[in-house]
Amino acid sequence: MKRGYHLFLLTCFCVGLFSGFSADLELCGDAAAQQFFQANFQNRRGLAYRWVPSGETAYRLRYGSGFSPVETVLGQVPLLCIVNFWNPVAAVGSATLEAVLRGEITNWSALGGEDRPIEVLAYNRPDLPQLPGTSRPGLRQVRTQEAMVAAVRANPNAIGLITWPVLSPAVKVLAIDGINPAWTLEPLTLATYPYWTELTLTEPDLSVGQNWLHGGWWRRWRFRRELTASFTPNKFLGGLSAFTIAAAGDMMLSRRVATTSINQGDYRYPFLRVAPLLRRATLAMANLEGPLSDRGQQLNMFRGDPRFLEGIQYAGIDLVSLANNHIMDYGTVAFLDTLERLTAAGVMYVGAGTNLAKARQGRLLNLGGVKVGFLAYTELGPGFTYTRVPQHWAATPELPGVTPARVDYLQEDIARMKTQADLVVVAIHWGQEHQHYPTLKQQRLGKTALAAGADLVLGHHPHVIQGLTVAEEGIIAYSLGNFIFDQRAEATRQGLILEAAGDRFEIRQLRCVPLVIVDEQPQVAEGDTARRIMKLLYTVSQGL
Repeated sequence: MKRGYHLFLLTCFCVGLFSGFSADLELCGDAAAQQFFQANFQNRRGLAYRWVPSGETAYRLRYGSGFSPVETVLGQVPLLCIVNFWNPVAAVGSATLEAVLRGEITNWSALGGEDRPIEVLAYNRPDLPQLPGTSRPGLRQVRTQEAMVAAVRANPNAIGLITWPVLSPAVKVLAIDGINPAWTLEPLTLATYPYWTELTLTEPDLSVGQNWLHGGWWRRWRFRRELTASFTPNKFLGGLSAFTIAAAGDMMLSRRVATTSINQGDYRYPFLRVAPLLRRATLAMANLEGPLSDRGQQLNMFRGDPRFLEGIQYAGIDLVSLANNHIMDYGTVAFLDTLERLTAAGVMYVGAGTNLAKARQGRLLNLGGVKVGFLAYTELGPGFTYTRVPQHWAATPELPGVTPARVDYLQEDIARMKTQADLVVVAIHWGQEHQHYPTLKQQRLGKTALAAGADLVLGHHPHVIQGLTVAEEGIIAYSLGNFIFDQRAEATRQGLILEAAGDRFEIRQLRCVPLVIVDEQPQVAEGDTARRIMKLLYTVSQGL
């Protein structure tokens, strides 16, 4: 009898031991928490995990602590306070934010925004992110972080809270006490950011028998050991933007722009007021409207002095699109000279080349460890490309030129670039001049680019601001307006610098910086001028 009892115990021991080395772990938690976990913990041999909706035997990921006496703090996650993309409020202090969450400040005008009521959104689950005041009664509640993003996107009055993995450019992250986690490229910069939460893992509450016979004890022991190798209570788990891009509109360095710069005695003159904004980006780009050369014969309008390359370098512009309707204004000789001068100055170009293959090749760049591909195209044809004497424009297998904005080229080139790049940015010269609304052709080409895999489409040529669309597939800025130009109409003296922050998964945030051109020199618009430009952008973006 005694021997049989010992044999039974030995059998139980062996069953528990071997079960612990072979069974899968069940984990549950919201989708963002799962992404944090997967990024830091890989399946081990004999210690794999799988995601389940819920269950008594599942380990549960939660935000915050104190849910259970048997929990492990995996690391720290910054909390992102989000508002509608079109909300003019971009920054708050922590004391002001907490007054909003407590219901003591109830109108956006108190924060410098429009005269609108503030609607605070909260979660109806305690395991999702919380800030002081969001547990008070009467708040509209949502069930998931994805639902929070959707609700804030749809409601210009809303303010909510999320974590990094669900962040999208459809909403805007507020800077708090001067720090915006979505635009921060280094974790150390977040040291003084005020709002964090712990990501914890709670163990299932199993009976002694379940723990042993199902291998739970051994599995827990091995899992805890592996967790300590992958996580620590102070580990940063938040996710960060890897890069930022600053994209400007049409840049013409001839006519009055040249005259004013010469009178100022400085070929950096057009760039002086916006250079700090451009230089803070990982990569800055613009459309170069016309050649930079002292060669060639005038066939149309524009040719910039090559000495303006000093200004382009000073401004930190790394990449220019040459796919436009003025790059051949002084013929093939000036065009080829421009390619050589840009290369010698260390300024990259896209959308043009010594033959069609090179014009369509694009650029694949490493931005903060993310592979980003850049391509550029232009509309061609009567009324768009014109010269005093006949001039070939589109590159061919044998002749230099630009890349035409053809549907098949867009589809083929973006698909090819997407096999190499994490993200793809496409610049297109298109549309009708001085029109704030994109043509049907623009909209078709833009949607074609997104469907082919582009993440961001940047438009030039209309010389005025056109609308912005943010879709699940990607972003289209139909026209950034003028950047450096000498046109006189008020709408042509307005433009945007579009800033984009992203990681290897997607563009995460957008910022539109309004510009006004004064004496052929762009500068960041302020006060009522800035509000009018942003109101215009909002108006022309509706329905796109």
